[in-house]
Amino acid sequence: MRTLTFWQRLGRAVRGYYFIIGSVLVAFLVLTAVLGPEVAPHNPFLVKPLQWIDGELHKAPFLPGDLYPLGTDNLGRDQLSLLLFGARTTLVMAFFATVVRLLLGLVLGTIAGWWPGRPFDRAVTALAEFLAAIPGLILAMLVIFAVGIQRGQVAFIVAISLVGCGEVAQIVRGHVLAIRNELYILAARAVGLSPAGILSRHVLPNLLATFLALAALEMGSALLLLGELGFLHVFIGGGRVGVSEAAREAYHYFDVPDWGAMLGSSWRWFRSYPWFPLAPAAAFFVSILGFNLFGYGLQRFIERGRFHPSGWSVLRFLLVVTLVLVGARSLLLSTGVEAQFAEMARQFDANRAWDDVAQLAQADVEAEEQPASSDGPSWAAAYIAAQFDAAGLSPTTPDGSYFHSYTALRGRVTAEPVVEVLDAAGRAQLRLTEGISLDPWQAFYAEGSREAELLVGGNMSSMRDEGVLLALDPDENLFSTWSWPRVSPYDGILRVVPDDRLARKDQVPSFDHSSYLDIDYLPDFPNLLIGESAARQMLAQAGMDLEELQAEMEVGEKIVLRTNLRVRLTVGLVYEESPATNVIGYIAGMDLGSRGERVLVAATYGQGYPGADENASGVAAMLEMARLLQELEFIPKRTIAFAAFDEGGGSRFVNSPAMPTTRSDVWTTVILHGLGAGETQLARLEAGSGLARAFDQSARRLGVRTRELDAWQFFFIANGSRLSWDEPVVNKSYQGVVVTRLGDDLSGTPADTVDRLDGPQPLAEAGRAATHYVMVLSSR
Repeated sequence: MRTLTFWQRLGRAVRGYYFIIGSVLVAFLVLTAVLGPEVAPHNPFLVKPLQWIDGELHKAPFLPGDLYPLGTDNLGRDQLSLLLFGARTTLVMAFFATVVRLLLGLVLGTIAGWWPGRPFDRAVTALAEFLAAIPGLILAMLVIFAVGIQRGQVAFIVAISLVGCGEVAQIVRGHVLAIRNELYILAARAVGLSPAGILSRHVLPNLLATFLALAALEMGSALLLLGELGFLHVFIGGGRVGVSEAAREAYHYFDVPDWGAMLGSSWRWFRSYPWFPLAPAAAFFVSILGFNLFGYGLQRFIERGRFHPSGWSVLRFLLVVTLVLVGARSLLLSTGVEAQFAEMARQFDANRAWDDVAQLAQADVEAEEQPASSDGPSWAAAYIAAQFDAAGLSPTTPDGSYFHSYTALRGRVTAEPVVEVLDAAGRAQLRLTEGISLDPWQAFYAEGSREAELLVGGNMSSMRDEGVLLALDPDENLFSTWSWPRVSPYDGILRVVPDDRLARKDQVPSFDHSSYLDIDYLPDFPNLLIGESAARQMLAQAGMDLEELQAEMEVGEKIVLRTNLRVRLTVGLVYEESPATNVIGYIAGMDLGSRGERVLVAATYGQGYPGADENASGVAAMLEMARLLQELEFIPKRTIAFAAFDEGGGSRFVNSPAMPTTRSDVWTTVILHGLGAGETQLARLEAGSGLARAFDQSARRLGVRTRELDAWQFFFIANGSRLSWDEPVVNKSYQGVVVTRLGDDLSGTPADTVDRLDGPQPLAEAGRAATHYVMVLSSR
């Protein structure tokens, strides 16, 4: 018998037109999945239910025409773009689930068929019969809701894989039962080949031909199941339900474009707009038909062409499967909303943000020349409000203003802290000006000098002796057993910290309205930080060793020591009332069911001193984010509020909300601060659960590195004072994440000018990551 070449076998196999048609359709679908999003004429994520077309205002859905060849859905999204984006989502998800289904069935069926009658075989048979007894659609729905429909594509892949794996296992088991009695298998056993070797070298390679044909047929089955699920409003993310006041009926939205979601949200419009559901229905019909024709044709090709890939080793097969899965996963990651948001976030214009930094830095100069008692918003507040208006943000006051005025308490350093160790005659033996700073976590109101004995304490419940306390643990609660703030036994507190944790000499502690009602309630004694190097010098004057004391404290020993050293503290910190203004605007969310779930993007612009990085860079990133979202016509699911806070403005926002707020409302806050200079990595810290991880995911998508931030004073955390007798309490309505850059020693000083920042690039990285994160938060 003459041996046929591959092309001769192929020619004999393709005499049936179904193989040609199926191959063409499958090739077309593959190209659509790969290139579809690149050639889509419109952005399918932009919702525009009202549009001006040919000079007239129309309400979606719009009829097919030159602008929208296949029309739009009821939210104004282009049907053709939805189909092209949905092709990648639907086909790749079905392919991924099919591969997992086949691999599960291959493993289970092979083991069960090779050792028939064993407990494992009986278990696989029972599992397959159990799964077959439950209608596939119902089983898929149960699995999706059990895994969690909000988990997106993962839930659908798990469900589709489980629904069909029992059937595949039974088919594979039957083939293995037939193969195991072939002569070449008996010969392999006779020469002493192990069962694993026989399966690897002889059984599995002979299953590959049937396996390839089965894969195409199972692909059609998976697509059919996705279409059925979408028809019942079970699609990626679950979507959301809205209510049409005009039509007095409910309708379903979907966030991730896929054919099932398009079909499920459009079939009710069939009578009035027949072209609306026709597009996704036709897409499912063509794809299922194509894969079934291709699978049947491939099976005939194997039969007629005598195609036996026996040269394929299991290792090679697994390598190919792995590469295919990796490629499918990369496509899968590029299909979702977050991938599209990343493309939109890359349009963040760092040059415009840089111009905002320059303008706001100039505003700081204007603020210095403006009298503290002047009425009305500051130069910076007026500039921010003008940018809000240009970006189309909605104002929050009944009179259409972005300004929310109040009275702030601003701190001012009148004398930098100095610590002196005195001799018996009152002369300074040791004078420390370096290694001493104000405590940014504790405000006080005191001026001048005071002298007292130096005390040392650690792990102490209380210490009533008068003097200046050197606290070995900076975070220890020193006032847990007596009433605060009306009485204090101390003339001052020096908290020992590592040298790199000292604050700037001119950094003013913010006034914590949650701990103190007004200026009269502030402590009247200094609260300072002292570096370990300076503390070591002081204790050496008393013959004590700092390391020994810290070691004793770490093992739990109580330390209450008198040093017989007299010290003098000189410091000046005062607080004064002054007018302040928050600037607030918002983009209204579309989903009425999420009205109480809001995203707040916040930055500070006024701290009483110049600061291109401290006061301008965070606000600039926020302004460009607002402009970009409006230019993209981005309509969020949840309302996005933008707030530029003046001195103490965050506490004011919490205590006197600028927007209607109830106790059940949830504010997810994104704080942007100091983004123009410092380390290449962004530092972030969360107050809540999962927010930092989600921000890291957004940053990674845009190639931005992140790291953990040690501490931050969130404005929605009450009792932030170090002298509070209870633990800080987070406002139940708030959670948030702060984003900043560390390593900028000039931030907030007179040297914090535009010319010493690192340029637009740091703003671009931070702004794009934050924009993507806000888009994700507002759309979930």
